[in-house]
Amino acid sequence: LIDFLVDSYDLGGTSGLLALTSLFILITKYNLDYPSFYPKLYKMLTPDLFHTPYVSRFIAMLDTFLKSSLLPAYLVAAFAKRVARHALQAPPHVIIIVLRLITNLMKLHPSVKRLVHRGPDHPAVHADPFQPDAEDPAESAALESSLWELEVLTEHCCPAVPAVARTLRKPMDEILVELGLTRGHDVLFKEYMKMWKKDPPLEFNEPLTFDQSEYADVFTF
Repeated sequence: LIDFLVDSYDLGGTSGLLALTSLFILITKYNLDYPSFYPKLYKMLTPDLFHTPYVSRFIAMLDTFLKSSLLPAYLVAAFAKRVARHALQAPPHVIIIVLRLITNLMKLHPSVKRLVHRGPDHPAVHADPFQPDAEDPAESAALESSLWELEVLTEHCCPAVPAVARTLRKPMDEILVELGLTRGHDVLFKEYMKMWKKDPPLEFNEPLTFDQSEYADVFTF
């Protein structure tokens, strides 16, 4: 069974996704020694993933896999940085899920909050040391970087995205937030329409007649 799950995980894509939960259960409950679990999970985070039908499920798994307080700060920072980078090109409903994932990571791993609170004079703000092409989280230099991507998302065209992105600037409590996996494009669109729905301006007094002679010079045939 272990060989089958590992081989499926190595394939990536849907097969790798289906093997994730089973492998994680074997690691956490049955002491399976599989050191490459998180590096391979990190490698699966590609821009194309954020446009697949199963991206919500994958982010929900990330939320579960990264909850342990025993995980090193560099590892959590690498995942937070990589999902934030790919969120810049993701659909709005996926961006919101990613932002809530990052919120939970900040609450569970306070040492990673430094990525959000870098001052304007910090070197990482002017020259990002993050290595986006690194396949190993330990080589990504994410902990020396900053989450400047969150500042970019505060200017997103979809109103729901900046509203969630700005919450990361505020003091956080210890209560984890729901990812909102069921909020798709249709839900965001309906919320947006309710926000901007206004009655069109109408003339108060309806004209009783239309005097064509007043417009004879304008409408000539």
